Amino acid sequence: MNQNKISKIYEILSTTYQTFDQTDDEWMTNGLSSTPFKSLVSVALSTMTTSKRTINACKALYPKVASFEELMNIDEAELVQLIKPVAHYNRKAKNLKKMSRQIIEDRNGEIPRTAEELMSLAGIGRKCTDIMLNFVFDEPTIAVDTHVHRLVNRLGMVNATSAEETANVLSKITPKEYKKHAHEWLIQHGMNICKARVPKCQECTLVDLCGYDRKKL
Repeated sequence: MNQNKISKIYEILSTTYQTFDQTDDEWMTNGLSSTPFKSLVSVALSTMTTSKRTINACKALYPKVASFEELMNIDEAELVQLIKPVAHYNRKAKNLKKMSRQIIEDRNGEIPRTAEELMSLAGIGRKCTDIMLNFVFDEPTIAVDTHVHRLVNRLGMVNATSAEETANVLSKITPKEYKKHAHEWLIQHGMNICKARVPKCQECTLVDLCGYDRKKL
């Protein structure tokens, strides 16, 4: 896809959707990103899990722990019970405690600010890293989850088989002026319009720019 089409797609999305801080998005209204600590723990819990389940787990967890020290010291069995709404809660409980120990013992209690350092933390992969860099540290990264990956590949902006490859390409082709909020616009369109099983092509504002060969018109 040529750069003019890519810019047009972002122009349309930016006028179609609000950014998260302009909406009543439950992630924001429930304070899942209200501190850097909560931002990191919330994204770690969110992997392979719906937003609703992540929110439920965080609402149970944060009255009990408010720092990495408290998270490191909480009994693992209690932690498992608190985060049970999310997928893979046993593994995530172990990772959260290990991550907290890494931050306290290796980084003096400070969350790392580079992609390499963030991805060295237990349970933190590329998507979580890009979310932290963008939303907490104001870096122009674009987090790619299943909705964003599906959307940009259907549109023809990217031709990639993995979310990480998609993220690499998106970072290169997205105009600078759209990078900060690209994730927010793309994920809303992917979740609400370009659905996995039955995309709402007749409602899509990008249909004339879309290269998907199975459009439902």
